[in-house]
Amino acid sequence: MVFSVKNTISLSTGELILFIAILMGILATFSRHKLIAFSLIFFTAGFSWMGLFSTHVLKADIDEQFFNTPIGIIGTIQELPQVKHNKTQFIFDVSKPFKGKLKLSWYGHNQLKLQSGDQWKLLVKIKHNNSYQNTGGFDYERWLFYKQFDATGYVKRSNVNQLITANSSVLINTVRQNIQKKLTDSFSHLDFIGVINALIIGDRSLIKDSHWQLFKDTNTTHLSVISGLHIGLISGFIFLLFSFFWRRCTICTLKLPASIFGAYLGLLGAFIYALIAGFPIPTQRAFIMAGVVFVSIILRRHHNTWQLYGGALLLVLISNPLSVFSAGFWLSFYVVAIIIYGIGQHKDKHWLFRLIYIQLLISVATLPLIAGFFSIGSIFSPIANLVAIPVFSFITTPFSLLGALFSYLHLQSLSELLFSIANQSLIYLSFFLKQIQLLEFNQWHYTPVSNFSLFALTAGIIFIVLPSALKLRKIALVLLAIVWLQPIEKLKHGEVNITTLDVGQGLSHVVRTQNHTLIFDTGARYRSGFNMGDAVILPYLQSNQINLIDITIISHGDNDHIGGLNSLLENTAISKVLTSIPEKISQDAEQCSAYPSWQWDGVSFKMLNFSHQFTGNNASCVLRISNDSHSIMLTGDIEKQAELHLIKTWGDKLKSDVLISPHHGSKTSSSDQFLSVVSPKWVVISSGYKNRFNHPAKIVTNRYQQHKINILKTSCAGQIDIKFSDQMTIERFRQTFKRYYWRECK
Repeated sequence: MVFSVKNTISLSTGELILFIAILMGILATFSRHKLIAFSLIFFTAGFSWMGLFSTHVLKADIDEQFFNTPIGIIGTIQELPQVKHNKTQFIFDVSKPFKGKLKLSWYGHNQLKLQSGDQWKLLVKIKHNNSYQNTGGFDYERWLFYKQFDATGYVKRSNVNQLITANSSVLINTVRQNIQKKLTDSFSHLDFIGVINALIIGDRSLIKDSHWQLFKDTNTTHLSVISGLHIGLISGFIFLLFSFFWRRCTICTLKLPASIFGAYLGLLGAFIYALIAGFPIPTQRAFIMAGVVFVSIILRRHHNTWQLYGGALLLVLISNPLSVFSAGFWLSFYVVAIIIYGIGQHKDKHWLFRLIYIQLLISVATLPLIAGFFSIGSIFSPIANLVAIPVFSFITTPFSLLGALFSYLHLQSLSELLFSIANQSLIYLSFFLKQIQLLEFNQWHYTPVSNFSLFALTAGIIFIVLPSALKLRKIALVLLAIVWLQPIEKLKHGEVNITTLDVGQGLSHVVRTQNHTLIFDTGARYRSGFNMGDAVILPYLQSNQINLIDITIISHGDNDHIGGLNSLLENTAISKVLTSIPEKISQDAEQCSAYPSWQWDGVSFKMLNFSHQFTGNNASCVLRISNDSHSIMLTGDIEKQAELHLIKTWGDKLKSDVLISPHHGSKTSSSDQFLSVVSPKWVVISSGYKNRFNHPAKIVTNRYQQHKINILKTSCAGQIDIKFSDQMTIERFRQTFKRYYWRECK
């Protein structure tokens, strides 16, 4: 449930006295203005509750000695394990040798079948919550904080890994896992069984990537898993159905009004459906919203819709104030508010007109949130949802739930029929959605260039959807014009911005001049398919509205430098690819030596490593970038042998203000002689936080310090932006956008 905070939330005597003193001070100050006083008290109480809740989530009970080393732990599997490709992900509630909530992965095809509720002894390696921090990227640290995980890690292959006690109790997760097993064993032939599984038990791990991408491209992902819409529809249907039949019994209605009887069963139905879904946070939110309505009916309280809405919002924030970190929280409550508002408009119109109006209203009104959270959307999402919502609501979801019920009752023939109907409805729907997905102009990309831009967009959209009688639409047009015409800050002639992206243990730079963009290396790709092109580089390019890459340079063939390239080739326009290993690249590519030097917008680019005697790391393309005032050297993974060659070839021409640390700060690079010749003021080290290679090596960082070179590390700073104009400016992402839930660099 919601209160999964590991420590009991309590106030010390001093904190309690301070809190009461603040409240008394507010009352004394505003004794004649009760509305102001109670508003300030309400705000103070909420702020304090959020701080107290957050403090206890961040206060992990895991001693530092247990991190980044193999340890044996004992605990219980929580919720449903998710099997993907060659790994299983699961939540592990540790009881020994510490107490904590871990997000673990178990790699390989031969691991034992994991069951929710089983107690295991495991050999694991855990690490602090961490994520890549870049412009436009997904904040995984925030997600882990929101989900209240103490650490992440993986299970190591070992004889230590043993099942201690199999779960024998009738936990809801056992029921959910049994449903999943029945679906995968008996109905795996159905193309959309993954979506059906998600609609029944809230587990989306079985949804095919192609199906998920289809829903994503048409803004219909909210329909493919249990959401507030589904819980509201099912509980509402139960309420109406049982109220209808109860009214047919005169004696029954004399004892209990039909609406109250229906509300009891509607509340029960919402609870059971949420329970089957595992009560994840979005489902808790939906249940609270439905529960407020039904409890109001049961208590015979005649609240208006907005009072019920406010009550649900308050209960959600009290039960879990971390909900504010979820895009789903903002979208769900915002959309419900839009629906409440929309229902009150055009009451004299035909029902079909009102349905289309509300759908269009939702699509327009949610533009600011979609831009703020995702920066991408579907232009035709109103049409997609206009068809998809009724299909999911009245065919797919109810038939899936009935199919699961009959399957559990061993009525196999009926179950197969119902699941087939649900699957067929999705086949027909997917054909329609694919036509929208294939339209070239279906997707829109917009990233607000500033907080003011996002505020203006939000205000403009709100003014548009408000009644015309308020006469605010002219102001809305002005605000939207400001957003549309607000220029992106462009570099001037002779200026260059070098961004070292935070790609963990790997390397990727984005270099921008006034009219050109260059990418130097693309980070890693992993066995699961996860790669830095999709996760880091493309979001960065979209956030900066970069649609064309003039040159992409792949320094050499190591995975942590070339891994994200295919994603870029598939998803963005690249004019030219230069590399030391053209045979490893699917697109036509040329040797770096083919382009010894060029100029863009008053900025000079010069290739330095032309030796064909080198292979592997030492064959890395090396690029020096300079304007009239400053210079930087991008080195790939060169080692001491290549460094010596560069010194012999170029001598003092290697001198640069900034050096990208060769080979992530490995002890095989950054020789004393090389550092003396280059003589940088700053060195940038791109490496993973507490990586297994121990980059940068202590001996290398000591050497940098001996040469009085300032050190910047992506593992501590996140994305690093260095701008050359008349002056050199440096911006560290983690410092500029600091969040209290981000890990500290040690």
